[in-house]
Amino acid sequence: MISLQAKNHRKVVSERRLNRVLGQVLLLTFIFFFQFVVRQIVGPLLPAVEAEMGLRHTQGGLFVFSLGIGFFISQLGAAFFAARWGYRRCILISIWGCAVGAMVLGLVDALPSLYGGFLLLGLCGGLYIPSAFALLTAMVRPQDWGKALATHELAPNIALIAVPFIATAAISLHSWRLAYLAVSGVLVLLGFVHALVGTDVPDRPPPPDLRRIREIAANPDFWRLGLLLSLGVGIETGVYSMIPLFLTSEKAFALADANQLLGLSRIPAVVMVLVSGWIADRTRPALTITITLGLTGLAVIVLGIGPKYLTAPAVYLQAAASAAFFPPVLAMTSQISRADNRALTFSLILAVAPAVGGGLLPAGIALAGDLGSFAAGMAGAGLLTLCGIALIKNPPPGRR
Repeated sequence: MISLQAKNHRKVVSERRLNRVLGQVLLLTFIFFFQFVVRQIVGPLLPAVEAEMGLRHTQGGLFVFSLGIGFFISQLGAAFFAARWGYRRCILISIWGCAVGAMVLGLVDALPSLYGGFLLLGLCGGLYIPSAFALLTAMVRPQDWGKALATHELAPNIALIAVPFIATAAISLHSWRLAYLAVSGVLVLLGFVHALVGTDVPDRPPPPDLRRIREIAANPDFWRLGLLLSLGVGIETGVYSMIPLFLTSEKAFALADANQLLGLSRIPAVVMVLVSGWIADRTRPALTITITLGLTGLAVIVLGIGPKYLTAPAVYLQAAASAAFFPPVLAMTSQISRADNRALTFSLILAVAPAVGGGLLPAGIALAGDLGSFAAGMAGAGLLTLCGIALIKNPPPGRR
Protein backbone atom coordinates (compact mmCIF):
# COMPACT_ATOMS: atom_id res chain seq x y z
CA MET A 1 0.00 0.00 0.00
CA ILE A 2 1.17 3.54 -0.74
CA SER A 3 0.45 5.89 2.11
CA LEU A 4 1.47 9.24 3.52
CA GLN A 5 3.34 9.29 6.79
CA ALA A 6 1.62 11.98 8.81
CA LYS A 7 4.67 12.89 10.84
CA ASN A 8 6.79 14.21 7.99
CA HIS A 9 4.51 13.96 4.93
CA ARG A 10 6.98 11.95 2.87
CA LYS A 11 5.81 9.10 0.68
CA VAL A 12 6.44 5.59 1.97
CA VAL A 13 6.13 2.38 -0.03
CA SER A 14 6.38 -1.31 0.74
CA GLU A 15 6.84 -4.46 -1.42
CA ARG A 16 5.27 -3.29 -4.66
CA ARG A 17 5.63 -4.63 -8.19
CA LEU A 18 8.76 -3.20 -9.80
CA ASN A 19 6.82 -1.15 -12.36
CA ARG A 20 4.90 0.59 -9.54
CA VAL A 21 8.09 1.93 -7.90
CA LEU A 22 10.29 2.16 -10.99
CA GLY A 23 10.71 5.94 -10.61
CA GLN A 24 12.18 5.55 -7.13
CA VAL A 25 14.42 2.68 -8.28
CA LEU A 26 15.71 4.85 -11.13
CA LEU A 27 16.33 7.78 -8.77
CA LEU A 28 18.45 5.55 -6.53
CA THR A 29 20.23 4.22 -9.62
CA PHE A 30 21.07 7.76 -10.74
CA ILE A 31 22.37 8.64 -7.26
CA PHE A 32 24.44 5.46 -7.19
CA PHE A 33 25.94 6.39 -10.57
CA PHE A 34 27.46 9.64 -9.33
CA GLN A 35 28.46 8.12 -6.00
CA PHE A 36 30.34 5.48 -7.94
CA VAL A 37 31.90 7.99 -10.31
CA VAL A 38 33.33 10.08 -7.49
CA ARG A 39 34.85 7.00 -5.83
CA GLN A 40 36.15 5.23 -8.94
CA ILE A 41 37.57 8.12 -10.94
CA VAL A 42 40.78 7.93 -8.90
CA GLY A 43 42.06 5.03 -11.06
CA PRO A 44 41.93 6.75 -14.46
CA LEU A 45 43.28 9.95 -12.87
CA LEU A 46 46.08 8.23 -10.94
CA PRO A 47 48.82 8.44 -13.62
CA ALA A 48 48.23 12.20 -13.93
CA VAL A 49 48.11 12.65 -10.13
CA GLU A 50 51.36 10.74 -9.68
CA ALA A 51 53.07 12.73 -12.45
CA GLU A 52 51.93 16.10 -11.08
CA MET A 53 52.81 15.36 -7.46
CA GLY A 54 55.84 13.13 -7.98
CA LEU A 55 54.33 10.15 -6.15
CA ARG A 56 55.37 6.51 -6.13
CA HIS A 57 52.86 3.85 -7.20
CA THR A 58 52.45 2.73 -3.59
CA GLN A 59 51.52 6.27 -2.52
CA GLY A 60 48.93 6.39 -5.29
CA GLY A 61 47.62 2.98 -4.25
CA LEU A 62 47.13 4.34 -0.74
CA PHE A 63 44.52 6.76 -2.13
CA VAL A 64 42.42 3.73 -3.09
CA PHE A 65 43.23 2.07 0.24
CA SER A 66 42.04 5.20 2.13
CA LEU A 67 38.72 4.97 0.29
CA GLY A 68 38.40 1.32 1.33
CA ILE A 69 39.21 2.04 4.97
CA GLY A 70 36.64 4.84 5.07
CA PHE A 71 34.08 2.49 3.58
CA PHE A 72 34.92 -0.16 6.17
CA ILE A 73 34.51 2.23 9.09
CA SER A 74 31.19 3.59 7.85
CA GLN A 75 29.76 0.11 7.36
CA LEU A 76 30.31 -0.69 11.02
CA GLY A 77 27.88 2.09 11.94
CA ALA A 78 25.61 2.03 8.89
CA ALA A 79 22.92 -0.17 10.44
CA PHE A 80 22.87 1.97 13.60
CA PHE A 81 22.42 5.15 11.58
CA ALA A 82 19.71 3.54 9.43
CA ALA A 83 17.82 2.60 12.58
CA ARG A 84 18.19 6.11 14.02
CA TRP A 85 17.63 8.23 10.90
CA GLY A 86 15.91 5.91 8.40
CA TYR A 87 17.15 4.87 4.97
CA ARG A 88 16.19 8.13 3.24
CA ARG A 89 18.17 10.40 5.57
CA CYS A 90 21.21 8.11 5.46
CA ILE A 91 21.19 8.34 1.67
CA LEU A 92 20.90 12.14 1.81
CA ILE A 93 23.81 12.47 4.26
CA SER A 94 25.85 10.16 2.04
CA ILE A 95 25.20 12.27 -1.06
CA TRP A 96 26.17 15.59 0.49
CA GLY A 97 29.09 14.09 2.42
CA CYS A 98 30.56 12.73 -0.82
CA ALA A 99 30.10 16.17 -2.37
CA VAL A 100 32.22 17.71 0.41
CA GLY A 101 34.88 15.00 0.06
CA ALA A 102 35.12 15.57 -3.69
CA MET A 103 35.41 19.32 -3.18
CA VAL A 104 38.32 18.76 -0.78
CA LEU A 105 40.12 16.63 -3.38
CA GLY A 106 39.58 19.30 -6.02
CA LEU A 107 41.03 22.11 -3.90
CA VAL A 108 43.80 20.85 -1.60
CA ASP A 109 47.47 20.20 -2.43
CA ALA A 110 48.99 18.58 0.68
CA LEU A 111 49.30 14.78 0.53
CA PRO A 112 47.81 14.20 4.05
CA SER A 113 44.80 16.34 3.07
CA LEU A 114 44.31 14.25 -0.06
CA TYR A 115 44.33 11.07 2.01
CA GLY A 116 41.76 12.74 4.28
CA GLY A 117 39.57 13.61 1.29
CA PHE A 118 39.60 10.01 0.06
CA LEU A 119 38.87 8.78 3.58
CA LEU A 120 35.85 11.13 3.74
CA LEU A 121 34.60 9.82 0.38
CA GLY A 122 34.76 6.29 1.75
CA LEU A 123 33.08 7.21 5.03
CA CYS A 124 30.15 8.95 3.35
CA GLY A 125 29.87 6.60 0.38
CA GLY A 126 29.60 3.67 2.77
CA LEU A 127 26.39 5.01 4.30
CA TYR A 128 24.59 4.76 0.97
CA ILE A 129 24.89 1.12 -0.02
CA PRO A 130 23.32 -0.77 2.93
CA SER A 131 20.42 1.70 3.12
CA ALA A 132 19.86 1.62 -0.64
CA PHE A 133 19.90 -2.19 -0.89
CA ALA A 134 17.62 -2.58 2.13
CA LEU A 135 15.28 0.13 0.77
CA LEU A 136 15.11 -1.56 -2.63
CA THR A 137 14.29 -4.99 -1.21
CA ALA A 138 11.69 -3.42 1.10
CA MET A 139 10.04 -1.39 -1.69
CA VAL A 140 9.99 -4.19 -4.26
CA ARG A 141 8.27 -7.56 -3.91
CA PRO A 142 10.69 -10.54 -3.59
CA GLN A 143 9.80 -11.91 -7.05
CA ASP A 144 11.33 -8.76 -8.59
CA TRP A 145 14.45 -8.45 -6.41
CA GLY A 146 16.80 -9.72 -9.10
CA LYS A 147 15.49 -7.22 -11.67
CA ALA A 148 15.47 -4.34 -9.19
CA LEU A 149 19.01 -5.07 -8.01
CA ALA A 150 20.17 -5.53 -11.60
CA THR A 151 18.66 -2.14 -12.53
CA HIS A 152 20.44 -0.55 -9.58
CA GLU A 153 23.67 -2.31 -10.59
CA LEU A 154 23.47 -0.61 -13.98
CA ALA A 155 24.76 2.51 -12.19
CA PRO A 156 28.26 1.26 -11.35
CA ASN A 157 28.60 -0.46 -14.69
CA ILE A 158 27.63 2.64 -16.68
CA ALA A 159 29.83 4.68 -14.33
CA LEU A 160 32.78 2.42 -15.11
CA ILE A 161 32.23 3.22 -18.81
CA ALA A 162 31.97 6.96 -18.22
CA VAL A 163 34.71 7.45 -15.63
CA PRO A 164 37.75 7.05 -17.94
CA PHE A 165 36.29 9.51 -20.46
CA ILE A 166 35.39 12.00 -17.71
CA ALA A 167 38.96 11.71 -16.41
CA THR A 168 40.50 12.20 -19.85
CA ALA A 169 38.26 15.22 -20.54
CA ALA A 170 39.12 16.83 -17.19
CA ILE A 171 42.86 16.38 -17.76
CA SER A 172 42.57 17.77 -21.30
CA LEU A 173 40.49 20.80 -20.26
CA HIS A 174 42.33 21.77 -17.08
CA SER A 175 43.62 19.16 -14.63
CA TRP A 176 42.57 16.05 -12.74
CA ARG A 177 41.10 18.32 -10.03
CA LEU A 178 38.36 19.53 -12.38
CA ALA A 179 36.80 16.06 -12.37
CA TYR A 180 36.27 16.12 -8.61
CA LEU A 181 34.93 19.68 -8.56
CA ALA A 182 32.43 18.96 -11.36
CA VAL A 183 31.09 15.77 -9.74
CA SER A 184 30.88 17.57 -6.39
CA GLY A 185 28.53 20.13 -7.91
CA VAL A 186 26.31 17.43 -9.41
CA LEU A 187 26.10 15.62 -6.07
CA VAL A 188 24.98 18.81 -4.33
CA LEU A 189 22.10 19.14 -6.81
CA LEU A 190 21.21 15.45 -6.53
CA GLY A 191 20.96 15.84 -2.78
CA PHE A 192 18.30 18.52 -3.21
CA VAL A 193 16.35 16.31 -5.65
CA HIS A 194 16.44 13.38 -3.23
CA ALA A 195 15.40 15.64 -0.35
CA LEU A 196 12.34 16.75 -2.35
CA VAL A 197 11.09 13.53 -3.94
CA GLY A 198 13.00 10.61 -2.38
CA THR A 199 10.88 7.98 -0.65
CA ASP A 200 11.27 5.69 2.35
CA VAL A 201 9.65 2.55 3.76
CA PRO A 202 7.11 2.62 6.63
CA ASP A 203 9.30 1.09 9.31
CA ARG A 204 12.88 1.74 10.26
CA PRO A 205 15.06 -1.30 10.95
CA PRO A 206 15.65 -2.07 14.63
CA PRO A 207 19.00 -0.83 15.97
CA PRO A 208 21.75 -3.45 15.88
CA ASP A 209 22.51 -5.31 19.07
CA LEU A 210 25.02 -7.97 20.04
CA ARG A 211 22.40 -10.72 19.87
CA ARG A 212 21.51 -9.92 16.27
CA ILE A 213 25.16 -9.51 15.28
CA ARG A 214 25.97 -12.90 16.85
CA GLU A 215 23.00 -14.44 15.03
CA ILE A 216 24.27 -13.15 11.67
CA ALA A 217 27.90 -14.03 12.39
CA ALA A 218 26.93 -17.58 13.41
CA ASN A 219 25.69 -18.27 9.88
CA PRO A 220 28.53 -19.81 7.81
CA ASP A 221 26.89 -18.47 4.64
CA PHE A 222 27.48 -14.94 5.95
CA TRP A 223 31.25 -15.47 6.01
CA ARG A 224 31.29 -17.22 2.64
CA LEU A 225 29.36 -14.41 1.01
CA GLY A 226 31.51 -11.77 2.74
CA LEU A 227 34.68 -13.30 1.31
CA LEU A 228 33.05 -13.77 -2.10
CA LEU A 229 31.91 -10.15 -2.20
CA SER A 230 35.42 -9.03 -1.18
CA LEU A 231 36.82 -10.94 -4.15
CA GLY A 232 34.10 -9.52 -6.41
CA VAL A 233 34.82 -5.93 -5.37
CA GLY A 234 38.55 -6.53 -5.71
CA ILE A 235 38.39 -8.16 -9.10
CA GLU A 236 36.03 -5.53 -10.49
CA THR A 237 36.78 -2.12 -8.98
CA GLY A 238 40.14 -2.91 -7.35
CA VAL A 239 41.67 -4.19 -10.57
CA TYR A 240 39.84 -1.48 -12.52
CA SER A 241 41.54 1.25 -10.50
CA MET A 242 44.98 -0.20 -11.27
CA ILE A 243 44.55 -0.93 -15.00
CA PRO A 244 45.51 2.60 -16.22
CA LEU A 245 48.70 2.58 -14.13
CA PHE A 246 49.50 -0.96 -15.29
CA LEU A 247 48.91 -0.19 -18.96
CA THR A 248 50.90 3.06 -18.93
CA SER A 249 53.75 1.68 -16.81
CA GLU A 250 54.28 -1.81 -18.27
CA LYS A 251 52.32 -2.08 -21.52
CA ALA A 252 53.53 1.20 -23.13
CA PHE A 253 50.01 2.68 -23.47
CA ALA A 254 49.40 6.41 -23.58
CA LEU A 255 47.06 7.50 -20.76
CA ALA A 256 44.30 8.55 -23.18
CA ASP A 257 44.49 5.17 -24.95
CA ALA A 258 44.49 3.27 -21.66
CA ASN A 259 41.43 5.16 -20.43
CA GLN A 260 39.66 4.66 -23.76
CA LEU A 261 40.19 0.90 -23.58
CA LEU A 262 39.08 0.87 -19.95
CA GLY A 263 35.87 2.78 -20.72
CA LEU A 264 34.88 0.91 -23.88
CA SER A 265 35.51 -2.47 -22.25
CA ARG A 266 32.73 -1.74 -19.77
CA ILE A 267 29.99 -1.42 -22.43
CA PRO A 268 29.26 -5.20 -22.63
CA ALA A 269 29.08 -5.23 -18.84
CA VAL A 270 25.82 -3.24 -18.96
CA VAL A 271 24.16 -6.08 -20.87
CA MET A 272 25.77 -8.75 -18.70
CA VAL A 273 24.49 -7.30 -15.43
CA LEU A 274 20.89 -7.33 -16.76
CA VAL A 275 21.24 -10.89 -18.06
CA SER A 276 22.71 -11.96 -14.74
CA GLY A 277 19.84 -10.38 -12.80
CA TRP A 278 17.28 -12.10 -15.05
CA ILE A 279 18.97 -15.47 -14.47
CA ALA A 280 19.17 -14.82 -10.70
CA ASP A 281 15.35 -14.56 -10.56
CA ARG A 282 14.94 -17.98 -12.21
CA THR A 283 17.71 -20.19 -10.85
CA ARG A 284 19.86 -20.58 -7.79
CA PRO A 285 22.74 -18.15 -8.24
CA ALA A 286 25.64 -20.46 -7.27
CA LEU A 287 26.31 -21.62 -10.84
CA THR A 288 26.28 -18.06 -12.19
CA ILE A 289 28.69 -16.95 -9.47
CA THR A 290 31.04 -19.87 -10.20
CA ILE A 291 31.18 -19.13 -13.94
CA THR A 292 31.64 -15.39 -13.54
CA LEU A 293 34.31 -15.73 -10.84
CA GLY A 294 36.23 -18.30 -12.92
CA LEU A 295 36.15 -16.23 -16.10
CA THR A 296 37.15 -13.05 -14.27
CA GLY A 297 40.09 -14.71 -12.53
CA LEU A 298 41.40 -16.18 -15.79
CA ALA A 299 41.01 -12.83 -17.57
CA VAL A 300 43.07 -10.99 -14.93
CA ILE A 301 45.82 -13.63 -15.05
CA VAL A 302 46.02 -13.25 -18.85
CA LEU A 303 45.98 -9.47 -18.49
CA GLY A 304 48.93 -9.66 -16.13
CA ILE A 305 51.23 -12.20 -17.74
CA GLY A 306 49.77 -12.76 -21.21
CA PRO A 307 51.13 -11.26 -24.47
CA LYS A 308 50.22 -7.70 -25.38
CA TYR A 309 47.87 -8.73 -28.20
CA LEU A 310 45.62 -10.38 -25.56
CA THR A 311 45.52 -7.26 -23.37
CA ALA A 312 42.36 -5.77 -24.88
CA PRO A 313 40.40 -9.09 -24.96
CA ALA A 314 41.39 -9.76 -21.34
CA VAL A 315 40.21 -6.31 -20.23
CA TYR A 316 36.88 -6.83 -22.01
CA LEU A 317 36.35 -10.29 -20.49
CA GLN A 318 37.29 -9.06 -17.00
CA ALA A 319 34.72 -6.27 -17.30
CA ALA A 320 31.83 -8.42 -18.55
CA ALA A 321 32.33 -11.37 -16.21
CA SER A 322 32.90 -9.30 -13.06
CA ALA A 323 29.75 -7.23 -13.74
CA ALA A 324 27.65 -10.39 -13.99
CA PHE A 325 28.90 -11.49 -10.56
CA PHE A 326 27.08 -8.92 -8.42
CA PRO A 327 23.30 -9.43 -8.99
CA PRO A 328 23.37 -13.14 -8.02
CA VAL A 329 25.65 -12.63 -5.01
CA LEU A 330 23.51 -9.73 -3.75
CA ALA A 331 20.34 -11.77 -4.28
CA MET A 332 21.97 -14.62 -2.34
CA THR A 333 22.76 -12.19 0.47
CA SER A 334 19.08 -11.22 0.63
CA GLN A 335 18.15 -14.91 0.82
CA ILE A 336 20.20 -15.55 3.96
CA SER A 337 18.74 -12.61 5.89
CA ARG A 338 15.34 -11.64 7.26
CA ALA A 339 13.73 -8.32 6.41
CA ASP A 340 14.33 -6.98 9.92
CA ASN A 341 18.09 -7.59 9.83
CA ARG A 342 18.80 -7.20 6.12
CA ALA A 343 20.37 -3.73 6.49
CA LEU A 344 22.64 -5.03 9.26
CA THR A 345 23.60 -8.08 7.18
CA PHE A 346 24.44 -5.88 4.19
CA SER A 347 26.43 -3.45 6.31
CA LEU A 348 28.48 -6.19 7.98
CA ILE A 349 29.21 -7.96 4.69
CA LEU A 350 29.96 -4.68 2.92
CA ALA A 351 32.23 -3.51 5.73
CA VAL A 352 34.92 -6.00 4.79
CA ALA A 353 34.51 -6.11 0.99
CA PRO A 354 35.66 -2.56 0.11
CA ALA A 355 38.51 -2.61 2.63
CA VAL A 356 39.86 -5.97 1.43
CA GLY A 357 38.82 -6.04 -2.22
CA GLY A 358 38.69 -2.32 -2.97
CA GLY A 359 41.56 -1.28 -0.69
CA LEU A 360 44.12 -3.96 0.13
CA LEU A 361 44.06 -5.69 -3.25
CA PRO A 362 44.79 -2.60 -5.42
CA ALA A 363 47.33 -1.39 -2.85
CA GLY A 364 49.05 -4.76 -3.16
CA ILE A 365 49.06 -4.50 -6.97
CA ALA A 366 50.54 -0.98 -6.70
CA LEU A 367 53.21 -2.26 -4.31
CA ALA A 368 54.06 -5.01 -6.79
CA GLY A 369 54.50 -2.25 -9.40
CA ASP A 370 56.97 -0.40 -7.16
CA LEU A 371 58.83 -3.68 -6.56
CA GLY A 372 59.23 -4.11 -10.31
CA SER A 373 56.25 -6.09 -11.66
CA PHE A 374 52.67 -4.89 -12.00
CA ALA A 375 52.15 -8.05 -14.05
CA ALA A 376 52.89 -10.30 -11.07
CA GLY A 377 50.45 -8.30 -8.94
CA MET A 378 47.70 -8.69 -11.55
CA ALA A 379 48.33 -12.41 -11.96
CA GLY A 380 48.28 -12.90 -8.19
CA ALA A 381 44.91 -11.13 -7.97
CA GLY A 382 43.51 -13.41 -10.67
CA LEU A 383 44.80 -16.54 -8.95
CA LEU A 384 43.28 -15.45 -5.64
CA THR A 385 39.94 -15.01 -7.42
CA LEU A 386 40.03 -18.54 -8.82
CA CYS A 387 40.62 -19.86 -5.30
CA GLY A 388 37.38 -18.15 -4.26
CA ILE A 389 35.33 -20.67 -6.25
CA ALA A 390 35.83 -23.07 -3.34
CA LEU A 391 33.65 -20.78 -1.18
CA ILE A 392 30.54 -21.14 -3.36
CA LYS A 393 27.57 -23.27 -2.39
CA ASN A 394 23.80 -23.04 -2.57
CA PRO A 395 22.43 -21.51 0.64
CA PRO A 396 19.19 -22.83 2.08
CA PRO A 397 16.08 -20.94 0.97
CA GLY A 398 15.91 -17.68 2.90
CA ARG A 399 13.13 -16.17 4.93
CA ARG A 400 11.76 -13.36 2.84
